[in-house]
Amino acid sequence: MHAKNWYNWSGAQHHSGVQVESPDSIEKIARLVKHCSGASRQLRCVGSGHSFNPFWTDDVILSLDNIQGLVSVDINAATAKIRAGTKIHTLGPLLWDAGLSLPQQGDIDRQSLAGALSTGTHGTGVELRSMPNSIVAITLVTANGEILEISNTQNQEIFHFARISLGVLGVVTDITLKLQPAFYLHEKNWQGDWSECESRYERMIDENRHFEFFWAPNTDIFTFKTLNPTQEPKQIIDTGEYIGPAYEVFPSERENKFNEMEYAVPFEQGWQCFCELREMLLREFPGLPWPIEYRTMAADNLPLSTAYQRKVVTLSIHQGAERSHKKLFSAAENIFEGYSARPHWGKVHGLKKVELAELYPKFDAFCSVRTRLDAQGLFLNPYLFELFC
Repeated sequence: MHAKNWYNWSGAQHHSGVQVESPDSIEKIARLVKHCSGASRQLRCVGSGHSFNPFWTDDVILSLDNIQGLVSVDINAATAKIRAGTKIHTLGPLLWDAGLSLPQQGDIDRQSLAGALSTGTHGTGVELRSMPNSIVAITLVTANGEILEISNTQNQEIFHFARISLGVLGVVTDITLKLQPAFYLHEKNWQGDWSECESRYERMIDENRHFEFFWAPNTDIFTFKTLNPTQEPKQIIDTGEYIGPAYEVFPSERENKFNEMEYAVPFEQGWQCFCELREMLLREFPGLPWPIEYRTMAADNLPLSTAYQRKVVTLSIHQGAERSHKKLFSAAENIFEGYSARPHWGKVHGLKKVELAELYPKFDAFCSVRTRLDAQGLFLNPYLFELFC
């Protein structure tokens, strides 16, 4: 394999002279992992490169582009086994044809399934958990080339930690998800001002399966969005209002590239934190056209989940990929720090192991499992070493 230059989606992460391998079977992945381990090399996986943090390496990148597709479907159990490299936007139609839908998605569907799940991707909905909570089984290639089947009944002690793992436990090759019968969503979008948001946001959270809003400093206008299941057929109702299959309605177009920071704030403090961010942005970055995104998420018990044992509001800050984000993100992170907020794993943050261990009660236990599975750090890089070692 010839050396290549590799960039992530936003262009913020660049690796020069990297060896990119694209095996087309689990057995070939296992052989590659075993070879890299024996040669004391670093190996990191890539799906679509939609994370913004430096997850990859100048050594060996393992692309999952040839590990895609639907392996099997159990319609009675509402589960499907899926290849880890499958892109979410191609998975939706495959599941729909089988009569099933993902219960929840993020607002971008270009990621690989493994990448989205391993970083804790989520949508919005006060009673809905993040996407990794739908995992019921994982096939994992560990640092010694062993192929492990992981679930609540097999290697259970690993399964508890493997659903959000940033790829540091091994190479995920197959994922079995708990799904639900295929459903349609009714989407509504509209704009309003500060007073409408302040007076209605709590009720809109309570009354809709999915609710979020976007606010940008340069306009001080709020864009509201709701999604609700419906029995009505696919149709365009009005400007900003339509009905379609869930997999078509969940995602939004993201044509302009950006970098992003997101923190999860305890639900009860979400509005207060947003207000503080808004005041800071109007004062220090009044011309910023990129929005704050305000979403909600139910509590869960995944050790590295930003919603571990607490309901949260997630607040996202964006900056165009062509501009430096350091000053903006640093100012926002100073505010998040005052709320015991947890960073989205795939989005920019400046925390290290000491701070993370204070925010995640099971963090040290996760690190112990990581060390047991990969003592030599095959699946680490300098950035990840600072997080987990």
